[in-house]
Amino acid sequence: MVQKSLKKNAVYGFIRALMNLAFPLISFPYASRILLPAGIGKVNFANSVIEYFTLAASLGIFSYAAREAVRVRDDKHALNKIFREILTINLISTAVSYILLFFALVFVSKFSEYRVLLIVCATKILFTTIGVDWIFNVHEEYKYVTVRSVIFQIISLVLLFVFVRTPDDYIFYAFMGVFSSVGSNICNIFYSRKFVNFFDRRKIEIKRHLKPIFTFFGMSVASKMHTAIDSVMLGFMLTDSAVGYYSAANKIKGLVVGLITAILATLLPRSSYYLGQNKSDEYQKIVSKSLNFALFFSFPATIGIMLVAKPLILLFSGEDFLEALPSMLIMSPVIVFIAIASFSDNMVLIPQRLEKVSLQSQIIGCALNVTLNFILIPVWGVFGAAFSTFAVEGVITLYKVLFSLKYIKHCGFLKNLAKVCFSSLLMTGAVLLILHFIKNAFFQLVAGITAGAFVYGLSALLLHADTAIMLSETVRKKIHSLSAKTGA
Repeated sequence: MVQKSLKKNAVYGFIRALMNLAFPLISFPYASRILLPAGIGKVNFANSVIEYFTLAASLGIFSYAAREAVRVRDDKHALNKIFREILTINLISTAVSYILLFFALVFVSKFSEYRVLLIVCATKILFTTIGVDWIFNVHEEYKYVTVRSVIFQIISLVLLFVFVRTPDDYIFYAFMGVFSSVGSNICNIFYSRKFVNFFDRRKIEIKRHLKPIFTFFGMSVASKMHTAIDSVMLGFMLTDSAVGYYSAANKIKGLVVGLITAILATLLPRSSYYLGQNKSDEYQKIVSKSLNFALFFSFPATIGIMLVAKPLILLFSGEDFLEALPSMLIMSPVIVFIAIASFSDNMVLIPQRLEKVSLQSQIIGCALNVTLNFILIPVWGVFGAAFSTFAVEGVITLYKVLFSLKYIKHCGFLKNLAKVCFSSLLMTGAVLLILHFIKNAFFQLVAGITAGAFVYGLSALLLHADTAIMLSETVRKKIHSLSAKTGA
């Protein structure tokens, strides 16, 4: 197999993540003003519940398959065997998941008022399984995944504006969310035949995958438990509106997190491949670049969101969601935590077969989150759930980093961190000046982001921060290449 460009992979990952950022920036402000906190809360509660059944179906297969299959991707027969084995396990777990959901809908009284909504959201379980997205990660088909995702997101936006017109249309909003996230997986069934044969009759062995898959499953369950449990517990302990406020704060934070982690995830197959081929030097180089990348973007993103939190909520969700402001402020540092944790997972722990460390950290985080939620939600309400998220993500990140350090050779980490912090400090001054002289929320946001990004980028470049230099060189080469083609 011809090695694809890491830079191109990262660019496609960035484009896809950027669209995942732009899509909610268009859809959520519209939906939140139509559905109001109660309607948004209903949909988020249903999605949070279905996340657990989706987990039962997926078994954490994506990360496991991406690691194992990439090691044999140059052997078509071995790859096809692994594909059929993992798909078989996935189909069985999906059937079990739907059975569990049926019993939950029948016996959990709280779910009776959300029954139709839960059924709509549950369609994503099957689409996620048959989509076999992991096979495209193995072959680094990020261009296909990006184009496919963008097309279906555009279609979903059209559906949103056509069908979501009143507060009672929250079921249509839920359907649009399902369609945008997994509708494109239907295309995967046909495109995946380029790489695998669904109808190969050779004998398969699924037993050998069960132990590691259940380890990854434990990681996924614990991870989703502590990320989705906040909304579920708020829904049970408080109101739909409380879930709506928390969702607004969490979604804004999640947009930036998704942008960073999506790009880091594109590096997992390559880092696993380098380790599988005993290419230690190449592995250390990609580890160094990804760590500097995570720090370069997460620090200014965290500070920026804290500075423009109020205009963000006003424009993104509306005045009805201003109660989410304190929660958004306390959750902003989670961006740094998750970026570093994602680096540890994708670049060190999973490629080094240390997924048990991730599992342990998620179990600790899950137990801590549930405990803190029970204590803090009755006292502080939505802010209590937000504070719990902040504390838990910090603990999880610290745990992963401690186990990752010995696999990371010196890569100028502290030097680059100092440059990032100083550049972020200069950015803070620029944004505070904007907020002082401009009072309109829209212009505060536009001018604040523009000025902050310019000051931060220029400062990092002048200080020769590694990621800033790499990005500037990439842009310079691209401009030179286009100029040469135009001149020709």
